[in-house]
Amino acid sequence: MPRDAAEWLRVNGITIAAVTLIAVELWWSAGLLGHSYFRQDDYYTFDRALASGFSLKYLLLVDAGHMAPLGFAIAWVLARVSLYDWALTSVVVLGFLAAACFALLRVLRTLFGNRPAILIPLAVYLFSPLSLAGVAWWSVAIETLPLELAIFMAVDAHVRYLRGGQLRHAVIAAGWLLLGMATMEKGAVVPLLLLALTSAFFVEGRWAAAVRTALRRYWRAWTLYGALLAGYCVVFFIRLPGSTTQPSNPGPISHILDFASTLLGSTALPGALGGPWQWSVVGYGYAQASPPALVEQASWVIAAIVVVVSCIYRLHAWRAWVILLGWVVAADMVPVVIGRLGTQTAALLGVQARYLADMTPLLALCLGLAFLPVLGEHSPYRLRLPGAQPDQVPPAAVPPPAEAAAAVAQPAEASAVTVPGPAVSAATIPLTGRAAARSLRVVTLVLLGAFLAGSFWSLRGFEDVTRTTSARSYIATARVAVADAPHGTVIVDGPTPAMIMDPALFWNQGYTSQVIGALARGEPAGHLSWTASPRGVASGLMIFDSRGRLRPAALNGPSSGPPPRNRQCWTVTAAGTRIPLRGSLYRWPWTARLTYSGPATVLAVRFGGNWREVTLPAGRHIVYVPAVGSGNSVSISLVNSVTPLCVTGVTVGSLHPQQAGRAIPAAPVPG
Repeated sequence: MPRDAAEWLRVNGITIAAVTLIAVELWWSAGLLGHSYFRQDDYYTFDRALASGFSLKYLLLVDAGHMAPLGFAIAWVLARVSLYDWALTSVVVLGFLAAACFALLRVLRTLFGNRPAILIPLAVYLFSPLSLAGVAWWSVAIETLPLELAIFMAVDAHVRYLRGGQLRHAVIAAGWLLLGMATMEKGAVVPLLLLALTSAFFVEGRWAAAVRTALRRYWRAWTLYGALLAGYCVVFFIRLPGSTTQPSNPGPISHILDFASTLLGSTALPGALGGPWQWSVVGYGYAQASPPALVEQASWVIAAIVVVVSCIYRLHAWRAWVILLGWVVAADMVPVVIGRLGTQTAALLGVQARYLADMTPLLALCLGLAFLPVLGEHSPYRLRLPGAQPDQVPPAAVPPPAEAAAAVAQPAEASAVTVPGPAVSAATIPLTGRAAARSLRVVTLVLLGAFLAGSFWSLRGFEDVTRTTSARSYIATARVAVADAPHGTVIVDGPTPAMIMDPALFWNQGYTSQVIGALARGEPAGHLSWTASPRGVASGLMIFDSRGRLRPAALNGPSSGPPPRNRQCWTVTAAGTRIPLRGSLYRWPWTARLTYSGPATVLAVRFGGNWREVTLPAGRHIVYVPAVGSGNSVSISLVNSVTPLCVTGVTVGSLHPQQAGRAIPAAPVPG
């Protein structure tokens, strides 16, 4: 039995190790999600989903340059199942993350075979801090994680097509490409990635010539992929004019270079090595990389050493790094340069790690390609590892589809390689023996350990600067307030706190009628209503405070004070009356509140601008009138009425929560 167990572990050890790493990553990400919550764009996405039908118009919205029908479809379902339910949303995020992790394991085995070395690029993907924003922020996660899944599975299916020549694998790859394009616009770069990988590692010869050969040899796949890409581009550019943000002039070339150097030097390179180790926050919930200068510069040196060593060791390693850089430029830089660089500073955009969340799958794949031989690759190394036996992999490049079915290469467990020379067909270049082999393993383990330690440190720092307790408490409290508010309550609309949706960025999209009003949909008719500016007789107006509670609305501003001496009120007739205020206001959309008694009539009110009419019922009431203007007095008169009206007080100002009033609920719900 022990011998059988040992044999089972030997056969399945790599799988066990990989699954263990994935389980740790999912546990790690679950902890991060436990400290996270919805933020900023998330509320707009769900509010729009709840207010829209499931149509092409809804799905194909281009929002700030992004077309993400898959994310909109998922948000549409979640909004109806349970609105603002972070636990349910986290399950969806973890589901996509788990699928992407196992997809990477699959494609690593397809590319390199079931060898222990594939655990290194797997670990780099699983624990890279660059992916933190892609997990903790719903709007980023629902775009990035399905795209990563699509990248891995498209590469896997495409490589199987290259090796076996069966068109069904190309069709499967096309399906995954379609998923990637439905996720976000970066999915349009994946077909170019497949061409780059094919020409760099699956076709012999110089790279430029290999591109032409790959296009000719695998024309059926490129025709299929190209048709999908062309269709996507047609739809995208038809919908682009309706985008909330249009492409803009990025400014001088120096502006672009500043952005590129910051994104690569301060975010990408430190992040690829476990950084940035230190974060800062701009606004509410936007974590940005802020690595210490000395450590940042050290990351440049280490990255350069890794690239140089791989190029010395691996024959075509430089191609892998060019592919990685090409992805960053095409998928991560170009959209920002076109869409945002003209309106925001290069330094601020360059430290946004969320722009590089999709770099991690390419980093893992290219790291593997830079050091490991692709199955069936002939003479992949410049140097032979100490103690390795000559490579037994069949010395043939990937054959054309018609000839490939019987030529699928077997995994290469040895690492010996040859270098072409002018006098001999190949020359083996040994290193220094077992000591060098052990040193190489030690260096690899040290670098991996430093990467994992840095990733853990970066994660802890990310959690510290992106606390969402206040936002979680606000939504939970507002949910209770909506449920407990008396039927018929009129709520004065206003912006939510900046921790929910920053009014400087979202304006009326972040008002309580949108964000909290979505929670009230589905309640009995007439349960709650919102007003941007109350008009007419109203009693019991309420307004949300900064913690999500409903409170009585109080008008803050200059008032008239008591009526003149020996008079109980200002008598208002058709001739008009001017009532002075104890203070002056600048020009702004204000609200005027008048207390009156008298018969039913129509009253005209003016505050530094146009006259506004309001219908009054008979009796003693409080009436509200919108007033856009400035000044220190209010003019009022009756419209077509001979019976005077008695006005006992006037106040002009803005509505705010009355802190002394009864709150619903009495105390905020803990976050």
